[in-house]
Amino acid sequence: MVRHTLQTLGPNVLATRMVRDYVQGLYAPACRSAKALNDTHAGARELAAWKAKVRDAWGGVRVDHVESSGVGDVPEVGTTLELRAFVSLGELTPDDVDVQVVHGRVGLDDQITDTSVVGLRHAEVYEGGRHRYVGEIKLERPGPFGYTTRIVPRHRLLAGPAELGLAVLPAAGAGMDDGDLR
Repeated sequence: MVRHTLQTLGPNVLATRMVRDYVQGLYAPACRSAKALNDTHAGARELAAWKAKVRDAWGGVRVDHVESSGVGDVPEVGTTLELRAFVSLGELTPDDVDVQVVHGRVGLDDQITDTSVVGLRHAEVYEGGRHRYVGEIKLERPGPFGYTTRIVPRHRLLAGPAELGLAVLPAAGAGMDDGDLR
């Protein structure tokens, strides 16, 4: 049992992998952002003004509805799930946000684990600050899967999408699915 555990879990808890993930996901983006801000004060002023604008307008951001197609009642590996997200951005523009799909396995507690993130493409503008975003997910693993959408701030000078601590998830009943991939 110990040998099996080390073989299956060992690669997931290696220090070199964790350091690589921190460097690629946190330290390198923070370094790039810091360099862009420290070259001139104009970048810092631009980012500060943008952050204030986003914080003030964030209350008007929401996921209105999510639709999917391309997968039948019994999803199969290799199928492509097509997604359409209808969102309201209020006073913000598509350049201010990233609309994403977070997908992965669904555990026994109905939580999405082993996640991947896919950015959706802006497809159409409607009246009243509403927009349609589209994208695809290729279903590559068997077993229970699920997805949700989220909206996070996006700016070229941010170190990462979590920097502002803002994210919008769909309200209950906004049209998400999960299924059992065979």
